[in-house]
Amino acid sequence: MRDVRSREYAVSFLQKLIATDTCNPPGNEHRLSLVLESFLNETGIPCEVVPLDRTRSNVTAELKGGGRKQLMFCGHMDTVSPWSASAGHYTPHGADISGNRIYGRGASDMKSGLAAMLLAMASLRQDGIRLDGELLFLATAGEEVDSCGARMYLDHHSTRELDGLVIGEPTSGKVALGHKGALWLRISLYGKSAHGSMPEFGLNAVEGMMELIALLRSHALEWKTDHPVLGTGSLSVNMIAGGVQTNVIPDRCAIDVDIRTVPPQNHASLLEEIEHRLLELKKLNPQYRYEIEQLLDRSPVHTDPNEELIAAALEITGQSRGELKGVPYYTDGSVLHHAGKPPILIYGPGDEKLAHQPDEWVDIDAYMASITFYRELAIRFLGLEQA
Repeated sequence: MRDVRSREYAVSFLQKLIATDTCNPPGNEHRLSLVLESFLNETGIPCEVVPLDRTRSNVTAELKGGGRKQLMFCGHMDTVSPWSASAGHYTPHGADISGNRIYGRGASDMKSGLAAMLLAMASLRQDGIRLDGELLFLATAGEEVDSCGARMYLDHHSTRELDGLVIGEPTSGKVALGHKGALWLRISLYGKSAHGSMPEFGLNAVEGMMELIALLRSHALEWKTDHPVLGTGSLSVNMIAGGVQTNVIPDRCAIDVDIRTVPPQNHASLLEEIEHRLLELKKLNPQYRYEIEQLLDRSPVHTDPNEELIAAALEITGQSRGELKGVPYYTDGSVLHHAGKPPILIYGPGDEKLAHQPDEWVDIDAYMASITFYRELAIRFLGLEQA
C-alpha cells in the first residue's frame, strides 16, 4: 500500500469521498461506509459497519494500544443538499481540483476532516507506531438533520469512559473548545374562526401570536447570557404560518423559534420558563389554546481550556489560549457528551463560512496539514507504548 500521507494518495482519497453522494435527505451514508470499510480493511485496522437501515449506517474502527487512555476521532458522513447548476460553477460531486482547492459538496463540511482523521489513523498503523492507549474512530450518519447515527451509537456504547473526543468539523485549522446549544420550538396558537366583517365573533390567532412574539422577545432579553468563548445566547422567530384568506378570522397560527444557548443556560429550565409565560398570557385571554412542540434539542458544548486534550492541540498548532474560540454551528458532540464529559476538541481543515454554500471547497495544503495534526495529537495525547 502506498504512503497514505503522500499528497497524491490523500487527495485521491478525499476526491473519492466527495464523489460519493451522501446528501441528507435522504442520506444514503451506507455508500460511503463501504468506501471507508474497504480502506480500513486494506490498512489492516479492524472496523465494523453498523446499519441503521438498508441505506444508512455508521462506521467504527479501533487502533489498539496499551489501553492506558482512549481517544476518539469522530465525523459525520452526510452532507446538505447539492447546489443547483445555476448557483455554482463546479459539479457538487465532481471533486474537481482548481489551483490548490478541491471543490464539491462536503469538501469543507466535513469530508476533508473525516478523510484526514482516517489517514492519520492509518499512517500510525502503516508506520508501526504503537500508542499507549486506544485510538477509536466513529463515522456517523445523519448529523445534518437529527444526529440519528450518533444517537444509535449511544444506544450500544458509552462515551463517558473516553478521555477525549475530537470532532473534525471545519474550523480553518484552529482549535475550538465547543459551540452554542440549539433549542428549536414550534409554538401553535389556536383561536376561533369567523367572518372577516364580524371579527367580534372570532378569536384572531394571528393577532394573538403577535402578543406572544412580543412576550418571547421580552423574555429573551431577560435571560440573555454572554460567554467569553462561545459568545451570546439568542432567540429568533424564523418562521410563521397562519390564516386562511383575507376575509376569514384565522383560528390558528404557528411559529418556529430558534434559541441558541451558552453555558450555564439549561434547556429544560428555559422551556419550563417559556411554558410558564404562555400560561400567564392565557390567563389574559382564556379562550386561546397553546401547544409547544420541541423540534430539536442540542446542548451547548464547552471544554475547559486547561484540559490535557486542549493543551496538546495548542502545542501542535502554536496557538495561544487567547486565540481559543467556539464555532457557531452545533455538532454530534451535543449528543455524545454528558455534562462536559468527555472533553471535546473541534478541529478541521475546512472553512466554516463555506459550509452549505455553492462551490464549497477545501484548501489542499490545509487538508494535508490536518492529517499531520490529527496524527501528532494522537501521539501526544495517548503517548507511545514502552517496548
